[in-house]
Amino acid sequence: MLKIYPGLILILCAHVFASNPVSVDINDPVYDFLERMETLGFITDLKDGIRPYSRAKVADYLIKLTEYRQKMTTIDLRRLDNYLLDYRYEINQENKYREMEEGHTWYTAFSSWKNIKKDFSRFFKQNHPEEKNYVFMWEDGDNNFYFNYDQVYTYEERSDSKYRSGSWDYYHIRGLLGGHFGYRADISLQAYRGDDEYALEHPNLKGSWSQRPDNGPRYADRSGGEIILRTKFLDISLAQQEVQWGVGESGKLTLSNYAEQYPYLSLVTEWSWGKFIALHGKLQSFQSDTLDDDYPVYPDKWVAAHRFEFSPFNWATFGINETFIYGYRYMDWAYLFPLNFYRTTQHKLRDRDNATISLDAEFLPFNTNKVYGAIFLDEFKQSKLGTNWFGNKFGIMAGIYQVDPFGIPNLSLCFEYIAIRPFTYTHKYLINSYTTDFRSLGYWAGPNSEVIYLHIRKDWHHRLITGFKFQQWSHGANSPDENLGGDIFIGGRTLLGSQTQLREEIVFLEGILTIENKYHFYAQYEIFNDFYLSGKYTHCDTDTEGDKKA
Repeated sequence: MLKIYPGLILILCAHVFASNPVSVDINDPVYDFLERMETLGFITDLKDGIRPYSRAKVADYLIKLTEYRQKMTTIDLRRLDNYLLDYRYEINQENKYREMEEGHTWYTAFSSWKNIKKDFSRFFKQNHPEEKNYVFMWEDGDNNFYFNYDQVYTYEERSDSKYRSGSWDYYHIRGLLGGHFGYRADISLQAYRGDDEYALEHPNLKGSWSQRPDNGPRYADRSGGEIILRTKFLDISLAQQEVQWGVGESGKLTLSNYAEQYPYLSLVTEWSWGKFIALHGKLQSFQSDTLDDDYPVYPDKWVAAHRFEFSPFNWATFGINETFIYGYRYMDWAYLFPLNFYRTTQHKLRDRDNATISLDAEFLPFNTNKVYGAIFLDEFKQSKLGTNWFGNKFGIMAGIYQVDPFGIPNLSLCFEYIAIRPFTYTHKYLINSYTTDFRSLGYWAGPNSEVIYLHIRKDWHHRLITGFKFQQWSHGANSPDENLGGDIFIGGRTLLGSQTQLREEIVFLEGILTIENKYHFYAQYEIFNDFYLSGKYTHCDTDTEGDKKA
């Protein structure tokens, strides 16, 4: 028998407020939950090719999901109840935090010894449903403020006895003023120990700047967030946060969060069957010069992009993107106008920039299955399609996502194939490479690469998750004396070593071939509310031109 908890009755019966434009971090598990619900057929027109979502959008879909409670598994239902409380304010701002005293507009566990004892005891009870805890919260009509703190510790050791450990503090601030002006700030302070080379490869660092004074721990930090204004017709934001455009679980061809986050301006408008976003961001370039006093000079580098995403049918969604990289000049106003067709615009700007177009689509042929694909077009000639001409620069992705296969509840399967032609993401001018801070803005594998990806996940309980991932990455690197399109920072017009002329034809995966197979097992258990214990084991086999390593 399904239960409706008393704390949820007001939520389910209330008028939906849902105007909070503040973004939800793209790593939040609510995205996986909503995608699962879409694949089960409980949600239509999710339009999930643009992340992050606003809190209002998440709340709107959570309300719709309450109509399907009778069809959900126990695990899905428990998660839904928790999310309904997490988005309580967006659903009905009159429904106050349950621990807030009558007549008060703020709450913190540290306001009294009574609250400290009560919250400390509640932490160990695994209460359900349970709203996310905050260090401090304030809610007063159309205005609110939340402050939270997270602490993470990790330890990893390889079979060659090299190890790394990490600890980082997260400080989160978000709020709303007047019901339509939102803000969010996220700050992290990080420290990494162990073998320096291994520590530098930590995914949290994203290849960005860090320091290691006096051979001690390696330190890094990160700050970002957004300010956003919601109007009747569109959202206007200034942000520095991770973004993703496109389809795929293992990565995105168009815009991914593989690279370090960057600041950007954006305009977003959404309606029942479509969504449009225009984005203009400031990227991190390379050092190009040094002044007389040894001061390093980094030239300006920018990204201009817009995306139109639409769902003509409940079972189909399509996305069309233009993404342009330019540099060595100030922000170009022609790229600021969101309705410009960028390819025409860059012709008027003397054809100096890296022009790309990408298309993606996802289909829900029947409940429990999603099929999707994408193509990233960097450069090509129609007359040369089907040949090995070096100027055919594009990437493709095809994937399938299945939930509850064979009737097994809360099991999911994901399979993807990705192929990226030589020289894709590169440009004849280094400043225009499809990168920021020395990492790809698009798919992580880079040019002249192939990826086969499999992910199997099983949720045994709403607190316990286990899974297995297999990933095969094949990459053709440049040889010392020949440019074969395997380096994202080297364009097709560059000669290497003793090379005297450019290759007109290049075979996919030609060059110094590396094949890397990764087998990844993981488990995560939520011991208490918002307190997680996780473990993972990764086995990696690497073979570079016959030199096999494990």
